[in-house]
This record gives sequence, C-alpha cells and structure tokens, in this order.
Amino acid sequence: MKILNVFYSFKQGGVERLGIAIANQLANYRDVESDVCIISKEYSEELLSEFSKTVKVFKLESKRKLRKLQYVRQLIQIIKENEIDVVHVHQGNLMPFFLLIKTACPDVTFYFTVHDTYIFSSDLNEMDRKIANLICKRIIAISDGVVKDIRSCGVKKEKIKRIYNGINFDKFKMVERKDRKEPFKIINVARFYPQKKGQDVLIKATAILKERGYRIKTIFAGDEPQGVNGEMNRMKELAKAIGVLDNMVFLGNIQDVNKELEQADIFCIPSNYEGFGISAVEAMATGLPCVASNIVGLNEVVDDSRVGKLFEVGNEIDLANKLEEVITHIDQYNSSVISSYARKRFSIQNMCEILLEVYGKRENETRTTD
Repeated sequence: MKILNVFYSFKQGGVERLGIAIANQLANYRDVESDVCIISKEYSEELLSEFSKTVKVFKLESKRKLRKLQYVRQLIQIIKENEIDVVHVHQGNLMPFFLLIKTACPDVTFYFTVHDTYIFSSDLNEMDRKIANLICKRIIAISDGVVKDIRSCGVKKEKIKRIYNGINFDKFKMVERKDRKEPFKIINVARFYPQKKGQDVLIKATAILKERGYRIKTIFAGDEPQGVNGEMNRMKELAKAIGVLDNMVFLGNIQDVNKELEQADIFCIPSNYEGFGISAVEAMATGLPCVASNIVGLNEVVDDSRVGKLFEVGNEIDLANKLEEVITHIDQYNSSVISSYARKRFSIQNMCEILLEVYGKRENETRTTD
C-alpha cells in the first residue's frame, strides 16, 4: 500500500508534528510506503529534516501565473508515477484541487482528517464540504467534539471515523518530580494566538495567584502563527499592566520543548477551542499534571480525576482556583501515573494501526518491522 499525506504548508504546529509522527510510523510497516506532499512554499526545512529517510517528501513548485493548475498537474503526476493508493488530505481548503485529481485518478482512495473544532462547519465553505463528502471514502475526526461539528453539516455518521491523535513517546522522557519548590513553573506550549489559545486568561490567573501569595513563573513557548502580528507584544503589555511581567518568560519558538517540559511543574492549556490538544499529551508524557479548559476535545484528553484539572473556559478566577488546587496537592500527582495514562491512550502506534484498518490494509499485513 502506498500512502501520500498532503499538506498545504508545513511550519511549526501540532498538525505538522502529527504529520511527521504518522508518516514515520507508517513507514515502519511491512508493505507500506508512506510519503508526504507539501503544496506551498511555506515550510520549515528544519522540520522536514525530522522525516525518516524512507519517507519521500514532495515539494510542489509553481510560477505565480496559473499556480493552482500547476499544483494539480504536478500532484496528478506524483500520484501516477508513484502508483499511490491512498491520498490523505490534512487541510480542507484544498478540496477543489482534489476534485480534479480524483477525476484524473479515479482508482485512488481519498481521506480527509479534520484537525480542529469548527473547521468543517465554519472554515470550509459549502462547496468544500460537498466535495469532501463526495470524494472522500471516510472523513476522520480527531475527537468526539470534531465528530459533532462534522455531523452538524449533514455528513452521515457512517462516513465519519473518530481517531484520537497519537505521539511518538520515544521522544519524551518521563521525569519524576520530587521536592518541588517555589517558584512553581507553569508552562504553556502553543502558537501565540490568544483568541484561540487563551494566553491572556493564563496571564490574568497568574496575577490572581500572585495576589494570593504564591511565587509563580509562567512560561510561554511558541511564536505567532503566520498572518498574526503583535499578539505576543500585546500579551507582554497586559502582563506589565497587571503587574506580572516579571513572572513571565516568553521563549518564542524553540526546538527543544521537551527540556522546558521536563523542568516545569504544571502544564496549562487555556484554549477557547481545540480539536484535540496534542500539546497536553506531550506534557503528560513527561509526567506533568495538566490544567485545561473544559471544552470539547480537551476534556477528552485530560481526565480531571487523575491527571489534572478542568476549568471553565475563559474564566481566569476558576483557572487560578484550579491551578491553586494542583499546587496545594502537587505531591499527589504522580509523574509515572500521568505518563502511563497518556501512553496507554494516545500512542502513535495505536493511531496508525487504526488508520491502516480504515485504509483497508488487512490485519495480517500490518505487523511492524523490527
């Protein structure tokens, strides 16, 4: 079976990290070829270097004039020359391309993963949704919350398959955290886009904890997404205005996030909406307790009876209260238990086994190589 995962861009982000993990894991299976195609010039060479040597990465090129048609022509050529069986699309704005490609390559099976809540119902137009429903054998949702969003657009239940995201746990070291001392380090790993990621709520919650006498260091790892400017500076101004700038660390985009996770005490993900929350899984892999917004997607990842707390979305007082609860009982959060919880539920191996079943790969053909 030959699989081609298609992305429009490939810069730092959860979808991109997931794409690397999927392609590399699938490449380990016998009789499976797992390749990647990037349609635009928006990609990070450093990120592309993380693909296995057995994964071919196709980068499409075009002149400005008739760019989209050139992309279609090149992709059809790649599919035919490499005898691709499965095309797995990871960005919905590409759907008009794939209607043409499906017409030219009728024997290829298409799949589409919806990576966030509201993408299907809000970000895609009606034509994109109709094309996806028409040409894709299955539409894959990364959480039950995303399933609900897709179903709200009239897609039949049988068309949708929920598959939780997975990560390669070999890249994450579980760290036993003992004798924790102030200042308590709270870390958030996300692109700097407060309208979605809620960094402003965490800054305000830090101020509340400071007023209650806690010594806190809040660490933000992540840069601004493309097309968003000034949000990090705006958050710094907010922190300064409420007297907690000295409690903040703004790291920007860093490659070694694991090191920061290993040195932190609590992971916080205060998003206003999320399809899943892969950064929370990565944090739990190192044994960090998580405090997360009680929203669809995240509340499927974070079990607040075992690995952290859920708070009312957008409510900095409730967030401060939940952070205080974790800080007060920090020794009750066993790093080994938290890491084990994540590893049992969200491994890339389990995810790819399910993907291959969805693709139609027979069970006796899906054994991994050593």
